[in-house]
Amino acid sequence: MNQYDNDEIEDHYEEPPLEDFLPNEEDEWLREKQKRRHLIVKRIISVGVAIALLVSMLQIWPQLFNISSINFLKKSAELSKQEEIIKYKEAVVTVQDQNSKGTGFNISKNGLIITNYHVVNNMYPITVTFPNGDIFQATILQADPDNDLAFLDIKAENLPVLSLSQPNQWSVSDGIYVIGNPLLHNQIAMDGEILQGSDKNGLLLLSAPIYKGNSGSPVINGEGHVIGVVFAISVQDQTGLAVPIEKVLERLPEGY
Repeated sequence: MNQYDNDEIEDHYEEPPLEDFLPNEEDEWLREKQKRRHLIVKRIISVGVAIALLVSMLQIWPQLFNISSINFLKKSAELSKQEEIIKYKEAVVTVQDQNSKGTGFNISKNGLIITNYHVVNNMYPITVTFPNGDIFQATILQADPDNDLAFLDIKAENLPVLSLSQPNQWSVSDGIYVIGNPLLHNQIAMDGEILQGSDKNGLLLLSAPIYKGNSGSPVINGEGHVIGVVFAISVQDQTGLAVPIEKVLERLPEGY
């Protein structure tokens, strides 16, 4: 290749001037536009997250701070000063998985939890938590869907217990306590009495306030014995419904 050819190549392929590598007004404008775009996207995301949190709080708020909730929290605080209520609470447990929560109570030092069948049906894993923080995995030892009862087995020793009443040890107008985990709360104690009409349909009717989460709560008489297991609330008159102790005793697993 001769000198003439090299000169011709250089004429066609000159290096761009240094100014081409320096930022110009158009580059600055593009960068500012990108910054504004990113800022708008971040704000949209932040607003979306805030709205989602607000919706979540609005769903939870009525359960935490409605009038009924405030009233039973106040009542529970008063009852929970009593030595016997403090003792009863030790054996009342939370039964839950990631999707649902209910109540149960322990009747054996080695671990036998009574709750409702509808509480543990389709629950997996079944986790039982005692008020002192002890957590156990439970299995269904025996189930009675017809009476909405379930008996859970956990492996433990020296657990606090509630004692079961003998049959026919309750009467209309007897005072009772109910301890459970209603709404988003735990270890709520309420009092009330057995209402007229109890056992008419094989059930106990209770004046004590009952809410979602109370399912599986023990109904405890004045002597500290369990006389029933809460399982529902009557939509008609808002009375609590419980399985009477007679049905519980009939279906206790052998050996207990």
